[in-house]
Amino acid sequence: MKKNVLLLVLCFIAFYTLVHTIRHLPDLLHGKLDWNGESTYMLSIIRIGADMVIAFLFTFFPYLIFYRWYTGKKWFWILTGLTLSLMCCFLLDFTWTSYMEEPNKVELYNYLPQAVFFFTVYAVFGVAFYFIRYSHYKELKETDAQLQNRQSELSFLRSQINPHFLFNNLNNIYYLVYYQSDQALNAIAGLSELLRYMLYDTNVAVTLAKEVIYIEKYIALQQLRYEQPEKVSFKVKGPVEEVLVPPLLFIPFVENAFKHGDGTAVDWLEIDLCVNSGHIHFFCSNKKTKKHKDPEGGIGTENVKRRLALLYPGKYKLDFVDNHELFTVKLELSYGN
Repeated sequence: MKKNVLLLVLCFIAFYTLVHTIRHLPDLLHGKLDWNGESTYMLSIIRIGADMVIAFLFTFFPYLIFYRWYTGKKWFWILTGLTLSLMCCFLLDFTWTSYMEEPNKVELYNYLPQAVFFFTVYAVFGVAFYFIRYSHYKELKETDAQLQNRQSELSFLRSQINPHFLFNNLNNIYYLVYYQSDQALNAIAGLSELLRYMLYDTNVAVTLAKEVIYIEKYIALQQLRYEQPEKVSFKVKGPVEEVLVPPLLFIPFVENAFKHGDGTAVDWLEIDLCVNSGHIHFFCSNKKTKKHKDPEGGIGTENVKRRLALLYPGKYKLDFVDNHELFTVKLELSYGN
């Protein structure tokens, strides 16, 4: 409230100056600046100051009344408050004007038309100022609500990634333990390291270099499932240390490649990550396994689609190419302003 009143005072002074400059423009053009016709400079200052204070009351009271009762749509109190406050302001101004002028010089029928016009202008200015500030307040409130909803949804989407990731990898470790693989302990250690990153090292944004290390460790963990794993092509180009990205943004695509790809085939998975001129280019292509997909499906791809829509609105392009042999993901992000 204090901030709004201070802003109202500053805007009123500018508006008052503009109104009276326009009103006395003919005198100004002839080199005169006699707004009140007083005999001395001090009386002119007093008259102008008093006129400004009274004019501000005509502005302030309507603003205060709408500030107090408009949000509740209490029109009775608004109309009553406006009527009483403006009548009091008119009475105050008429009394002051009569006091400053010679006795019996101020006639009500001469005073009223001009006073009604100018003070109505000030009252309208006060109401307009309120609605401008009210509109701005509503816009900020709606923006804040949208931001809170967006952050809540992003937090929820990110929370989905952890159990989804854990579920997939526990299945792999169960497979290794069940068949008494020598790689079971390494898989558990690798999973523990990845979970530590997910829980403690990821904030709102991380460097792309960290995500690259995470993807490399994830690939190494997944390859423990195979006795003779085929080499995965993972190429990284560009200044990944200088780019910030949301954590765990690319990993769902890599997870799906390992889940539905043929890890025993030669050159079965190719991943390219390139940073260039404010853009991130991500490419992931895997040879498809002949096994049937999990009938329950997954949430990883849909999750990342929603995150992209929230984090990069209008700044990304995501394409999927699915044929008999290959499943390919192409993602382009614009991370600059």
